[in-house]
Amino acid sequence: MDYTMIDLKGFTPTEILIYNYLIDHPDEALTLSIRQLGSAIHVSSASIIRCIKKMGYDSFYEFKFNLKQQQLALQTKKLESNYDTEVIDLASNFFNRPLLQQYSSELTAFKKLISNAENVLFFGIGTSGILAQYGARQFSNFGVNSVYNIDPFYPLPQKIHNDTNQIAIMLSVSGETPEIVNRAISLKAEGFHVISITNNNYSTLAKVSELNFSYNIKPEIIKETLNITTQIPVIFILESLARNAKD
Repeated sequence: MDYTMIDLKGFTPTEILIYNYLIDHPDEALTLSIRQLGSAIHVSSASIIRCIKKMGYDSFYEFKFNLKQQQLALQTKKLESNYDTEVIDLASNFFNRPLLQQYSSELTAFKKLISNAENVLFFGIGTSGILAQYGARQFSNFGVNSVYNIDPFYPLPQKIHNDTNQIAIMLSVSGETPEIVNRAISLKAEGFHVISITNNNYSTLAKVSELNFSYNIKPEIIKETLNITTQIPVIFILESLARNAKD
């Protein structure tokens, strides 16, 4: 029963006073005894009982139990609402930018590189590894031969080694993960055109890359080491590259 949606017809002025207090002070209603509530509202305990029964409860205990359940539900809903709003705000912060202008020169250069490439290698670790797999799938959907690698020690297919015009798309939020940076440097030495997607363009990975697509979103770290920075911009960049690769 929602105690905030009760028809007050038939309530006396004193009972309406009690009802309004219970609505406006749920914490006190949960923690105080019926006598303490009576003192706070300046009414008798019997008046509170009569009000609670008109609200549809058999006892003060039943009212408090129901009130506690509703408060927990409201807190859960509030937490979910805050989470949803946070994600929307993070995405809006990115998509409200003039993205076509921001990536204009990089996309033009990318089109030139991809037009001559036979294969594209995607590389990442952890969450970036999952997105590397996603990127490879998107490129494949558009007819581009693509593979992904999430293991920095896994040898590359011989076919890619022999490709004379090779592209490696490296994904890293920080752009400082040693395994990814070292792999980018070694791939560059082997003749790969290294393209990176990072959260900023001043990271080591961005600097060693021929092209860098940075999204510049506020980084988020929890439990000291877990990077939960939103990856919505990365998905946008990957899909934009895939659609530009099809031509």
